[in-house]
Amino acid sequence: MRRGRSAKRPRVHLPRCVLDSGGLTGLVGGSQRAREWLRWIIEHDGVICVPTPILVESTTGDGGRDAEVNRILGVLERAATVLQAPDEATARRAGRLRYLAKTDDGIDALVAAAAVGDGSPAIVLTSDPDDLDRLLQNDRHVSVRAV
Repeated sequence: MRRGRSAKRPRVHLPRCVLDSGGLTGLVGGSQRAREWLRWIIEHDGVICVPTPILVESTTGDGGRDAEVNRILGVLERAATVLQAPDEATARRAGRLRYLAKTDDGIDALVAAAAVGDGSPAIVLTSDPDDLDRLLQNDRHVSVRAV
């Protein structure tokens, strides 16, 4: 039987890695775990996502103090990173996750919502896995990894 144009093709999901501020500062501090995860994502043509609210926690507005964070962001952008600003759907998903987890940390909720994204598998690199585990407890396709 011949399939028409409307036949569904299997979706290929590229690996995704979402960094919170702990994940980003782990790279600044030379975390071997963070580097290994990112190397694997890049080798598998994956996507590295740094939600833009992470800049609030990771930068100071002082070029000298922010130099190393900016250098790491520059390296990641050349490799595969997407600085991603939350859209309305992501912000609403974050609000729901925050409410269900009974937390008031909006930035962690935005990181979790970015990781949930389109439902494809993802990992979150963080220095505080407990908070993100709580936010993502019902999303089995997202793994939280400490760096």
